[in-house]
Amino acid sequence: MKPNLSIIILSYNTRKITLDCLRSVFKDKGLEFNSKKPSLTEKIPTEIILIDNNSEDDSVKEIKKLKKDLDDPSVLKIIENKKNLGFAKANNQGLKKAQGNFILLLNSDTLILQSSISQTLKWLSAHPEAGTCTCRLLNPDRTIQPTGGFFPNLSNVFTWALHLDDLPLVNKIIPPLHPHSPNFYLKSSYYQKTRQQDWVTGAFLLTRKSIINNTGLLNDDFFMYAEELEWCYRAKKKGYSAHYLIGPQIIH
Repeated sequence: MKPNLSIIILSYNTRKITLDCLRSVFKDKGLEFNSKKPSLTEKIPTEIILIDNNSEDDSVKEIKKLKKDLDDPSVLKIIENKKNLGFAKANNQGLKKAQGNFILLLNSDTLILQSSISQTLKWLSAHPEAGTCTCRLLNPDRTIQPTGGFFPNLSNVFTWALHLDDLPLVNKIIPPLHPHSPNFYLKSSYYQKTRQQDWVTGAFLLTRKSIINNTGLLNDDFFMYAEELEWCYRAKKKGYSAHYLIGPQIIH
């Protein structure tokens, strides 16, 4: 069965958290990982592409053990790199192999709560005007974690670099690169509402394969950090919007 969703996870010396992440993904009741015995209920056929950047902590060995325990081991594909290629280049390996109509970039240091992946995918499927979306990211203590925001410009980079965006009213005048969470003393409500925003973080970035094909892969000139921001910028120039959802939630 051809997958409708491809989940791409990057691993680098994060054996325990990667295994915990994978187990949490498999618990999403809206996803179908056993393509040999399709569920009688409507589920989303899913594949996972795990890229390991030459870990030295037996990550691959333990992930292969987990793979053997699956009813259908073929749903978990493992790419073993001989060196650390960085975030963008390694994720691009997964993007090239992904067969799904939808693609989820998911950090290995995340835990899926309830059925957040399938919930987010159903939202994106029901909103053809939306190109990309993310869910609510939570800290381990369940407080809200900032994720994405406004594209950088001279004004908001200046205020961010000098911490001027920590002052009252500044963010109301200059849309911030990275808005504050509601637990910051300014008590911003930005991440307490479902909204359209300029960019979303690569910790949980769900998009369509057609948008990847039209926008291009991540820019692998970025070893790590800001590559998802740059990709969202290119996608928006193509007319694709990004959205933040407060219903589905993960721990990051």
